[in-house]
Amino acid sequence: MKPGNLIKFSKEHASSPGHDYVEGWIGIILEFTAGAPCLDPDFTPAEQHFHRGKDEMKVAWTIHGEMHIMDYDELWWNKLDYEPFEVIEL
Repeated sequence: MKPGNLIKFSKEHASSPGHDYVEGWIGIILEFTAGAPCLDPDFTPAEQHFHRGKDEMKVAWTIHGEMHIMDYDELWWNKLDYEPFEVIEL
């Protein structure tokens, strides 16, 4: 996924308990930031991974005819056992 992609929540996400309200949302990715690596030589590779910046994405959603801008980060989506978003192919 990259800025400019149209997205929606995946069927897995929309059908998970308590998330049916997102089924019709359509969004556009405004920003996608890959976490900056930590290159501190005093850290082990595992510590470098832990201390790197996190991946984040900003999405503008159309929800019932109104626009809402929301931020998501890997701390949220990595807790899921499925992909929460899918790109809409035109």
